[in-house]
Amino acid sequence: MPRSTTPQTLSREITISGRGLHGNHPCSVRLVPVSAPTGLVFVHTPTGTVIPAHADLAGDLVLATTLVKDGVRLQTIEHLLSALAGLEVEHLRIEVDAEELPILDGSAAPWVDAILQAGIHSLEGRRRFMKITRTVEIRNGDRWIRAIPFDGLRLRYVIDFPLPALGRQSRELSLTPEKYRRELGSARTFCLAQEIDQMRSRGLALGGSLDNAVVFGADGPLNESLRYEDEAVRHKMLDLVGDLALLGAPLLGLVEAHAAGHAMHVALAKAILADPSCWEWTEDAEPANVRSIFQPLVAQPA
Repeated sequence: MPRSTTPQTLSREITISGRGLHGNHPCSVRLVPVSAPTGLVFVHTPTGTVIPAHADLAGDLVLATTLVKDGVRLQTIEHLLSALAGLEVEHLRIEVDAEELPILDGSAAPWVDAILQAGIHSLEGRRRFMKITRTVEIRNGDRWIRAIPFDGLRLRYVIDFPLPALGRQSRELSLTPEKYRRELGSARTFCLAQEIDQMRSRGLALGGSLDNAVVFGADGPLNESLRYEDEAVRHKMLDLVGDLALLGAPLLGLVEAHAAGHAMHVALAKAILADPSCWEWTEDAEPANVRSIFQPLVAQPA
C-alpha cells in the first residue's frame, strides 16, 4: 500500500458500537466522510459539542487519551486515531454518543478492518506534512520522548518493566500503511494483574477483561496466547501513532520513546506545536532508504 500524496477520507460512513474500557458503558461511533479537508473532528452528539482532534484539547491522560471541551469529555480515542493515522485517513467527522469510545478487542484491528471495508477516498489537493527540522525532547526522570529530523516517519520505542514476564522490549520501524496493518494494528492494550484492583478503585478499567486486554501476571500473560512475542511494545507504538494524530497533520521525523506513555506522547505533540521553529510544512514525503541507526536490543527493525 503506497503512501498517499493527497488528503484522504472514507468512501462511505461506518457505525461501530461496543462498550468503553474504563466506564463499561455502551457507546457508538459513526465515521462520516467529508467533501473537503477538515482534519479529524469529533462531535459529541448528545450535546452537539464539536471537538477537533488537537493536542491543545487533550485533558485527562491517565491510561487513555481524552479530549475535553466545554465540559464534555471524549475518552479512549487513541485506538481509533491510531487506525486512521496508520491508514493515512486524516479528514473525517467522528460522531460519538457517549463520553468514551468502544474498546472492542483492545487493539486498532477492528477499526482498521471497518475502514478498509468502507474504502478510502482521495480529496482534492496535496497532502501536507509537518517536517521536523530541529530536535524536540521531553524528559521526566529516566522517561523521555523526542522527535528528530528524518526523511519519512520512523518510530523507535523501548519499554522496561520490573516484572520478568514483561521486562524490556524494543521495536523500530518506518511507518507505512502496510507496516501499520502488519506490525502494529493488532497489538492489544495491556496491564499488570497486580494493578487491576487499584485501577478499578479509581473507576478505571471497569470494562476490562481478557477479551480486550493482555494481562501480565508473575508467570506470564493470563491470556491464552499473544499475537506477537513483543505485543506490549507494539501496542505502545500503536498508542503513539494515535497520540501523534493530535498534531493535526502527518509528521515527518524520527520519534524515539523510552518508557513513555500517553502523557509524554501528548506533551511532545504540544511542544512541537508550540515551537514553529522546530518544523516546517512540506508536500514532499518520499521515504528515505533507511537502515537502523541503533544497535539492536530485542527485535530487528521492520
